[in-house]
This record gives sequence, C-alpha cells and structure tokens, in this order.
Amino acid sequence: MNKENRLLPGILMTLPVLLWVTVLLYYSVNVPWFDDYDPFPDFLDKWISGGSFSEQLKLLFQPNNEHRMVIGKMITLVYYQLTGHLDFTFLHIAGACFTLGTFAVFWKAFRKSRLKWWFFLPVPFLLFQLQYHLVFLWAICSLQHQPVIFFVCLSMFLLAKRQFAWAVLAALCATYAMSNGIFVWVSGAGILMLRSDYRRLATWLAAGAFAIGFYFYGLSAQGNESSIEFFIKNPHLSVLGFFAFLGGLFDFFPEKSIVTRSVLPVLAGFVTMIWIVIWLLRQITPFLKKTFRQSEGNTLETYGKTADLNRFLLGILIFLLVNALVIGLLRPRFGFFVMIVSNYKMYPALFLIVAYLSFITSSLAGNVRKRGFQLAFAISILIWGISVYTYLPGIAERQKYLTINGYNQKHNAFGLGHIPFSQSAAYVDSLMKRMTASHIYTYPEEPERIAEQVLLLQNKMGPRNISVFVRDKVLYVDEPDYRISLARNDGQFVYMKNEKHLYFFKSNAHLYAGRNLFRQYDAGSNTTIPFSSVEQGTYDLGIIRVRGEKTERGLLRKITIP
Repeated sequence: MNKENRLLPGILMTLPVLLWVTVLLYYSVNVPWFDDYDPFPDFLDKWISGGSFSEQLKLLFQPNNEHRMVIGKMITLVYYQLTGHLDFTFLHIAGACFTLGTFAVFWKAFRKSRLKWWFFLPVPFLLFQLQYHLVFLWAICSLQHQPVIFFVCLSMFLLAKRQFAWAVLAALCATYAMSNGIFVWVSGAGILMLRSDYRRLATWLAAGAFAIGFYFYGLSAQGNESSIEFFIKNPHLSVLGFFAFLGGLFDFFPEKSIVTRSVLPVLAGFVTMIWIVIWLLRQITPFLKKTFRQSEGNTLETYGKTADLNRFLLGILIFLLVNALVIGLLRPRFGFFVMIVSNYKMYPALFLIVAYLSFITSSLAGNVRKRGFQLAFAISILIWGISVYTYLPGIAERQKYLTINGYNQKHNAFGLGHIPFSQSAAYVDSLMKRMTASHIYTYPEEPERIAEQVLLLQNKMGPRNISVFVRDKVLYVDEPDYRISLARNDGQFVYMKNEKHLYFFKSNAHLYAGRNLFRQYDAGSNTTIPFSSVEQGTYDLGIIRVRGEKTERGLLRKITIP
C-alpha cells in the first residue's frame, strides 16, 4: 500500500486505542475498591513495617483470595520506592500497559505472516473494548488479568519462535500474575507436542510442575469443592456458561435481565466454536498422521509463512479454552451473570481475535479470505460501537460513585466496598487512616468541594417534585429529572447532615424499560439508603446536583434514624 492508502487504515487502527486510553485516564479514580485492600495498601503497610528478607519474600507470594499476584505487588513496590506513594490511578495505567504490550505482541506475530497489514484492522477494535472496564479501571483486576494475558501471549510468541528459555521465563511470570496463568503450561505443551519437540517438552513440563506445585503450596480450596456439587446438579449451566464466556463480547445489554443478556453470547460462542473445532482438527491431523507413520513432516509447518503465527494462535487458543472450561465448571454457582461479567471480557475479546486470525491464515482462496476480513471488520466495528454506546454511561456513573464514596470512606469509615460497621470495614478504616497519616495515600479532593457546598447551605429548600419515603428501614429518594452526564465532575448526590456527620449517597439513574434494547438508562434517579449504613440521629436530608460550573442544592426534609 502506498502512503496515501495507508493513512485511513492507520487512523482506523489507532482510533480504538486512543479512545480506550482516553477513557482510562479520564474516568480513573485514585481510590481502592473492595478486593484492592489486601494486595495493595495492606501488603504495602506490612512491607513498610519491616521484617526479614524471608518475611518480605513471603509477603510477595502470599495469596490474595485464590491468586498469587506477585507481578502486581512488585509494580506497587517499584512505584512506592520511586515516589513514596500508593496511587491507584498509576496501578490502572500500569495494568493498561500490559494490554498495549499484548497488542504489540499480536502485531509482531502477525507481521511475520507477510499478510497484507490491513487484515489486522479488526484486532484493535476487538481488543480495546470498553466492555471490560472493570479490568482497566479496578486495580486488582488491572494487575491480574492484563499481565497474565500479556505474559501468556508473550510466552506463546517466544515458543513459536523457538526462543525456549525466554518462553519459560514469560510462562513463570504468567503463573505468578494470576491463578489462570498456570494454564500457560498446558498451552506450551500443546505447541511442543504438535511440533514433536519432545526434549523441550520434557523440560517445559518439569518447569511447569515446579511452578504449579509451588503456586498451590499452602493455598486453600476457596470453597471450589462446592462448585463440583453444583455442576453435578446443573451440568447444563456449565455447558451454556462455556459458550457464554467465549461469546461474551456480544453482551450488548448490560443492564437488562440475565436471560436477555446471555442469549447472544451463548449463540456467538457456539457458532465461533464450530470454526475453532475445524481449525483445531487441521492442526492435529498432521500430527496424528505423522505419529501413526501415515505421512512425513511436522504439523503447523504446512502454512509456510504463517507457520509461526499458527503456533502462536494455537497456544493462546488452548489457554482460552482451558480457561473457559474451568470458569464454566467453577463459577456458575455464583450466578450465570458471572459468565459475562465485565472483568472477564478480555478473554472473549482474545477468543474472537484468535478465531479471526486463524481463519485468514488458513489455506483459503484469496476471495474467501477477503470476504472473511470484510465480515470480521464489520462485526468488530459493530461490537466496538455498541460497547461505547451501552457501556460508557455505566463507566461514567461508576466513576462518580467511587469519587463520592472516597469521601464516605475518609470521613465515615465505609463506602468503598465493605459493609458499614462490619469488622472488615473497621479494619479497612484503620488501614487507610495509617496510609493517609503517613502521606503514602491521599484521597481525591473533588468530594471535599462538594461537601463545602453542602455546608454553605442556609435552609435553602430543594425541588418539590422529589419523592421521599421509608420502607422496611430503608430510605428511598426518587427524583424525576436527572439525566446522566458523561462529564467527570458532574453528578447528583443525596446527603444526610447533622452536627457530627455528613454522608453522601450517589443518585442512580432509572433503568430504561422501553423497546430500545441498546438504551440502558432513562430520565430520573433513585437513591437507596439503608438505615444500617448511618449512625443513629436526626439529619437534614438534601440533594445536590453538579453540572459543569453550576451547582444546585437544597434541603428535602428532616429524617430520624432510630
């Protein structure tokens, strides 16, 4: 392609990457959420407290739930050593760099195939999805899923290029990024076996046995034995979950019922698997023929210039299929929605990428390959465009929720993932107070400015069309005029204020119930405040809305919490 003809594809390839990075930087909030406390502030607090080298090494490898996230902890330590701070936005950015690295690995593997470079265009639209925002905007997920995917892809790339020692090192990094990183050893074994490289296969299996054995040493079952019992009683959910997991990028209606949401992912996963089975048979058949002495040669070598790319894709595909099988077996007991939850959506993105690239690298007629590219490009644009439309409002709403709850966590000891007045909330409050007192961590300033606006109120009454009622010790505030804004500093919050406390609660937009499946939110908002989340006493109940430079606020009524 000449320079002029490359310009448009180049812009198209860059567009999803730039939007993804922009969303990450714009909506990232420097606060921990739920599972973030254990691997980041708690780990850092214990590390700073001192101890021998062996104790610090134990902290690095200490499990967090069912994962040993050594890579994420090391990144946290490096940033702390350089700056003296803990910054969750940095952790989001660090995780995102691994996804950019995954993209670079795919591009390098693709270039070796000598295919026309515009065949690569669907890849960035499938990879840089807003659907998996809970990966790149949640620190623990950011430094679990993104590193493990990067190191798995890197290991398979190096193994395909016969750089064995480096491939083993990358596989070790994948293993200690997240628990599903152990599947990298299955993937690599598949490549080496089909390549009939039995000497390296033995070394690979020995390294894998050591890595996996140490990984599980001292690790509890985390209740996964109950998943087997659930599977025996509900095998159909695991089968459907397998396909839903692989077709997860077709989850176009994130706020609808799980039945509505899951139909397309299940169908998409099933249809895509038809091609995957055909492609896998093409990879395995030469190996079987050679093994039973029906032919000479080596499998995966039959595609000439695309041989390395096919090895690379095969390794990643094995990883994804094993991952989907395990998730389908262990996770349905938590609810079928887990099969298409946001923080799993990187895996179906990779699955579609592998399915597409395996198609265009197969020995197909030129016109078939071209039609395949056109179809894949149209689907990738469709998925990407719908994801922006349906998921961006939810991303903006979550950013406002985390921001205002940073105030509650700082001043009221709850808000960022733990039940108010619980033992875990008390521990988190104590931990974060130590972090802030030592100036290692600082809460965002935006909620403080909103609080200042509330404290300036002089008995100004709020709108009269707002409904306030109590039912079963839960306070409900319903407001008919709220509209979602994508602006970071906009938002609407209900507050409760007395002499001792100021609590904030984010208003949640009404869900849309009309015929347009792609529309997720409607006009108006509702706010739910359990009595159990605030101290006893009498409060001024009010509402505050921020739109750009304009702030509207007012009192609604008095409310007594018994």
